[in-house]
This record gives sequence, C-alpha cells and structure tokens, in this order.
Amino acid sequence: MEIQKTSRPEEQGIPSRAIVKFVRRLEEEKIPMHSILLARHGILTAELYYQPYSRKTLHRMFSETKSYTSLAIGLLEADGKIRLQDKICDYFPEYLSGKVHPWMAEMTIEHLLKMETCHNMTTYNKTSTTENWVRSFFQTVPTHRPGTIFMYDTSASHTLCALVEKLTGQKLLDFLKERVLRQIGFSEESYIMPDPFGVSMGGTGLMARPLDMLRVGLMLMNGGIHPDDYHQPDGRRVYPEGYLNRALSFQTPTAMSSDQDQGYGYQFWKLPEDGYAMLGMGSQLLLCFPRQDVVLVVTADTQGIPNGTEIIINTFRLEVLEQISSEQISREPLEADEYGWKELQNLEKELTLPVLKGRDGESFQHQVDGRDFFLQSNKAGFKRIQVQFSDDGEGILEYENESGSHQIIFGIGKLCGCIFPEYGQRCVSSAAWCSVDTLYIRTWLTDESVASIHWKLTFSKDGGITVLMKKTEETKFNEFQGLLNG
Repeated sequence: MEIQKTSRPEEQGIPSRAIVKFVRRLEEEKIPMHSILLARHGILTAELYYQPYSRKTLHRMFSETKSYTSLAIGLLEADGKIRLQDKICDYFPEYLSGKVHPWMAEMTIEHLLKMETCHNMTTYNKTSTTENWVRSFFQTVPTHRPGTIFMYDTSASHTLCALVEKLTGQKLLDFLKERVLRQIGFSEESYIMPDPFGVSMGGTGLMARPLDMLRVGLMLMNGGIHPDDYHQPDGRRVYPEGYLNRALSFQTPTAMSSDQDQGYGYQFWKLPEDGYAMLGMGSQLLLCFPRQDVVLVVTADTQGIPNGTEIIINTFRLEVLEQISSEQISREPLEADEYGWKELQNLEKELTLPVLKGRDGESFQHQVDGRDFFLQSNKAGFKRIQVQFSDDGEGILEYENESGSHQIIFGIGKLCGCIFPEYGQRCVSSAAWCSVDTLYIRTWLTDESVASIHWKLTFSKDGGITVLMKKTEETKFNEFQGLLNG
C-alpha cells in the first residue's frame, strides 16, 4: 500500500522553491543523500530519490530500529504482559550466574527504554560471531547505578528486542506487522537483520523503505491513529495512545552538544518545540515537527562527515521550516508557483549519488590500462591489482587476494553498479583522474551495508604503484583500509 494522499507543496503551504533550495544547499555541503520525503497535514508533498535508490529500495535504517523496539514494548505493556517497572533480570534468568550485582538487579525495563542502564557503552562486540549479544548485557560488570545518567547503549535496545521475541514467540518486526504496521501499509519485504544467535538486531538492523518510515511518522504525529485518517477525531486507532505519549515525551536529559540536547524519550530523540525523531547512523532520519505539522524522512550516508546530521536538520529548518506557517491548524494554500513546481519536478529526474569528476588533460590511463601490478606482502592479503578501461566510459578494478581474482565495475563521469566481491552487497562506483598519475575510485555500498570505499591508485613513471584505501563501513570490509605498494 502506497501513500494515497499527495499534493503539490503549495497546496499544503510549502513553497516548492524552498524544497529545491534545501536540496541544492545539501549538494553544496557535499552531503551524499539517498532520499527525501516531506509531508504536511498528513499529505505527501515531495518524494525524492537519488539514483540508484528508488521508492522500492529497502534501506538500512540503523538506530531508527530502536524506536520500533520501543513501539513493540508499548504493545506488550498494553497487553498486560509486562510493566515498565519490572526488573529486566527477572525475564532472563538463563543469563545470570551466581550473585547478581545489585545495580544489575535493580535495572528496570524503563531504564533500558530511557538509556539509563548500568553500562557506560554497548556491551556486545559487533564483529563477534561467537559471543551471545544478549548474554553480554547481563554478564558485563556494571559501571554505575541505573536510572542516574543517560548513556547511549545499543545493547539495551537489543535486549528489549530479545524480550519482545521471547514473550511473543515472534520476530520483532513480524509482531509489529501483525499488530500495527500491516494496517498502515508498511512493506511486507521489510525485515530486521539477525544477530549471530538469531535475535533480531533491535538496535540497528531494520531494512525498510523510506515510505514505510513516513507512514509510521504520520501515525506517530496522529497520536496512534491510522495515517489515512489524519486529524480525524474518530479515526481508526492502530496504536495505544498512553504509551505513545510517554515514549515521545521528554524522559531524560542527554547532555550532548547538538540538537539531541533536547533530551530523550523511550528510544526516541527529542527536538525543539516538542518535536521528536528517530535518528540512525549515517543520517537515517525521521523528524516530526508538531508545531508546523510536518514530517520529514531522510536517508543518506554521512559517515565520515563531521556533523552531517546537524547539517541536514539545520538546513531543513532554515530553507523549509522557516518558510511555512508555524500554526498547525493553518491549512491556507499558497499561491500556485508553476515555475517552482516544474523546477522541483525536473530536480527529481537528475538526483543521483555523487559522481567523481576529474581534471581535464593527460593521464597515465593508456600506460596502465590492463597492466598487472604485483603487490608487496601485506596483512590484507592483496597480491595483484589491475585497472581496465573501455571506450564506453566504464572500467574494471580487478584485484587478486588469497581467495582469487575479483572485479569491481566503475564508470567515468557516471555510476556503474555491480555486486561487491565476496561480500555479496550491491554497490555503485565511479572513477576520475585527480592528477596525471592518480586515479580515484569511489564505491558506494547500497545494501545492508551503507557506506563508501575509496581507492587512490598512484602510478609512478618507473612502473611502481601505491594504493591508498579507506572504508567508512563500521564493522566489515576491514581489508580495504590502509596502504599497498607494488
């Protein structure tokens, strides 16, 4: 089920040109955007995707997953299966051995929801395939008394997810689909990635469409009423209002140094003027602004960009929010702006992930085309590297390691897609000569891994090569970090 209610921005009091300026400003800031969806008064007014992303693409939402875990906990409370003041240890005796630390023993479900656990960081090792992620939460020695300070702890969200799955006998997203999400049109293809022991990654693993996120955002803004019944007092209730009011309200200060200073609810971030948000790594964002009756969904990849999320939010406030009425009940349309509307439509057709642009002039391309460069011994196990170029503006980066030869397809002045070798992840790549002797290749991972991998190949006149590799992926692709010589 897709969003049924759509309109031009001006019909909902939003200037089309403001949206265009927002997009252009993000381009100037070199923010790699994937999608932008904007709704006001429950009506979708802009839906932009950056190729190769589309409205059907499942996107990794990272820590936005935490808010879905919270919504599942709220359903358990409404069903009478739990109370928020219940001690979390009472539900997982299998992970407790001997005398339980008193700080661990007094920790409640609400402490986990508020990120006020007894741990000062996530307890599990994200790269481990042998450590039980849930057990680690109960076996790690506490650092402080629960309920005292906010400490961002993804293992708290993961443990809450494990609680949901233990009490329901269902995967967390299946439980939510059955009770809420299917009713509001959430995609059936969506899923949450599992941890090595089969528990859904309730803190970071959601794969969903931006339209899914928007429908949930509209449901939240509508107080748990079906988004198709936006601002209808007798609309269909799909989620308990009582828990939602608490989850989206200020529960604890965060003591951070950004927009997150507004505090934290139950796995939701607070925004100024009583707004609230789901925030995921790399700028996966669901932002709700009740005062303006606006919902914004963003997917992007700002890993490695300092303050990337703040840039997006602040730019949206400046270019869009400040240009519309602050009165939620005001539904007066703006005067039609045909030029601005056409500009926005044309923008939709040209958006793409950033493509590398090179310098004009001579390069070593003909000298190195198809030539094998044999590499010195290195920890990553790379043995050989080769670059091939074709007349149609495409190329192949071929490398050989201990498992064999592998290829990555790239475009010159455009993006070309392939499956990243050995990892099986969709990706797109472009390349450009940034100097006579240096070829820069950038790969965007567009699958369960959302990140970038960078290669700078510098060729010397005496036949040598130096390769600088950098990756932004959090836990994998570690071999693509460092220097190679040959």
